[in-house]
Amino acid sequence: MKIAVCQSNPIIGDLKGNKGKILAGYKLAEKDKADLIVFPELFLCGYPPLDLVEKKEFRDAVRKAAEEIAAVTGEVGLIFGSITETFEDNIGTNVYNSAILCFDGKIQFVQHKTLIPNYDVFDEVRYFESAKEISVFEFKGEKLGISICEDIWNDVDYWKHLRYSVDPIKKLFDGGATVLINISASPYAYGKRLERLAMLSKLTSDDKLPLVYACCVGAQTELIFDGASMCFDKTGKLCLIGKKFDEDYFVFDTDKEYEPVKEIEGSLAEEVTEALVLGLKDYARKTGFKKALIGLSGGIDSAIVAYLAVKAFGSENVHVVMMPSQYSSDGSISDSEKLIANLGISSDTISIQEVVDKTLELLKDAFHGKGEDVTEENLQSRVRGLYLMAMSNKHGYLLCTTGNKSEIATGYATLYGDMCGALAVIGDVYKTQIYQLANHINKNKEIIPHEIIKKAPSAELRPNQTDQDSLPPYDLLDTILKMYLEEQKEFDEISKKIGNESIVKKVLRLVDLNEFKRKQTAPVLRVSTKAFGYGRRFPIVQGWRK
Repeated sequence: MKIAVCQSNPIIGDLKGNKGKILAGYKLAEKDKADLIVFPELFLCGYPPLDLVEKKEFRDAVRKAAEEIAAVTGEVGLIFGSITETFEDNIGTNVYNSAILCFDGKIQFVQHKTLIPNYDVFDEVRYFESAKEISVFEFKGEKLGISICEDIWNDVDYWKHLRYSVDPIKKLFDGGATVLINISASPYAYGKRLERLAMLSKLTSDDKLPLVYACCVGAQTELIFDGASMCFDKTGKLCLIGKKFDEDYFVFDTDKEYEPVKEIEGSLAEEVTEALVLGLKDYARKTGFKKALIGLSGGIDSAIVAYLAVKAFGSENVHVVMMPSQYSSDGSISDSEKLIANLGISSDTISIQEVVDKTLELLKDAFHGKGEDVTEENLQSRVRGLYLMAMSNKHGYLLCTTGNKSEIATGYATLYGDMCGALAVIGDVYKTQIYQLANHINKNKEIIPHEIIKKAPSAELRPNQTDQDSLPPYDLLDTILKMYLEEQKEFDEISKKIGNESIVKKVLRLVDLNEFKRKQTAPVLRVSTKAFGYGRRFPIVQGWRK
């Protein structure tokens, strides 16, 4: 069977645009004389549609669009993801996450998703019912075993611990499936592609069935989808893989012999850079922004964000603002100017000192009897935020925040200051990983000035300040943070590995105390298994750790 895979990039709620992509892909499949073409999970409405699903008008419009798509099909089969609705009873939502199979002018078969995830970034139990039946469908001499994303992630032979008691793929196998098709919208995190490969290869080699795994590509606010759709033969060999972080279309012939695919995943720096560029580009494109704005401090974080913005928008559409104070070093300006020249971007230099001084003068009586503390430091950052928001409003720039994951975790990003902005571009990248990105960016020539890379990190909010005045060295800090945030380790286990209880206690306390800041931060582009945002849900008020 010749199966076309259309790895395309939908926009949530854009039924007209998504429908157009399906129909365009279908014409390609007809031209290529494919038997079947497959689109990703919930492609018609976009994934994740969230509370749009609760609107009857939206559900009706999706149903109408699906019927219109089916009406133009011929002998080539078409599978795409969509929501469907039944009216069986008055219990539950009666709404399903479904794979729709069309040909000969109508919808011929619908397979609902069985395993409804409710962890990490997933909240599908809120919206969808679980399939009551799992069936194969005979089409052109093959028995299609159609499943949706999570349905294939519960293989008893691969996982040591199963989330669900049902294995939909086993039911398809027992039902006589001869070809497996899984439509997916699997959010990206570094390392996940290799995990997909290992699991799907094991499944196909055990079941002796070819598999088409059609994965979504693009970014939907925080979530990034890396594409890399995979096709396996019945021995578990990876035969074809879609482009990473880009749309793609290709045809898989289940009867053809392929050379095995060997290039699966690049380095962390290479992958994360590509993912963040896609995330930033799609956020801007899908929300209508044409230009980006960054506050450029002379530090490595804002330098990386400026580079990513250039890759996403083009150098002619990126503007940066340097906002020196009395504590800014000469190097902060000169290093920034070198970066600006390297990137070919426009800039302004606007001092914050006069505004800071005047504000402190006006607050003098209100601050009577109080010595200087972090208040004066934060005021500087907030004046910078004021400037940036004003320029964003005036010129229609997308303001990108520049805080990294280490800073956001410990509260070393100022609320209503450098946290101002629409998108936290590097908010899921630890400080130590930021240096990896910089070295990757500079692999062929110097783009991020070496002076920026080698200087000691500093907020420059008081004389001779460095980050390590208040925080442990970043390699130690990031080790603790990764264990706590991503591996769900606690104080005793972390302390045993680190060997310093006081440092661990301080770091964990900082993370917990600053939850209120993270609730107000811009959406964070997700590139790890546990990013800040709706994938990590911790209470602000809690007494677990005093």
